[in-house]
Amino acid sequence: MKLHNNNINNNENNNELNTNENKSKPKKKKFIDREKAKELTLKAAKALDDKKLENITILDLDGVTTLSDYFLLATASSSPQMKAGSDAVYKELKEEGVLPYAENDNNPESVWYLSDYGFLVVHIFTEEGREYYNLDKLWHEAKKIDLL
Repeated sequence: MKLHNNNINNNENNNELNTNENKSKPKKKKFIDREKAKELTLKAAKALDDKKLENITILDLDGVTTLSDYFLLATASSSPQMKAGSDAVYKELKEEGVLPYAENDNNPESVWYLSDYGFLVVHIFTEEGREYYNLDKLWHEAKKIDLL
């Protein structure tokens, strides 16, 4: 079983007042097992579906790569929809105490928004970006997971 280390703001175990000293402390880490990773990935996919993104695909990368456990791919019809989808996933996972390790610039001219949560990498494309980068084909060995 893989364990994942993700950023988390852990206020449950830290009852100290928020002082300058506390602000300089590194963020606490949380381990996420594979079952929890799949649950959070499905929640992220639902958040994208709620924002009406299309062609939502979850790729299970187990046995294919060690980069991540899951890729979540989706297509947006516009830049504002890409941002709305990215923001919805961020909000959903933040409620679970998970923050991204990294994101690309995600500017309005982008054809690809990327957010890396460690166990999950979210790829939101315009139609042109999805066709050009063709991650579905690149990662064809990965098992596709049905959205529930």
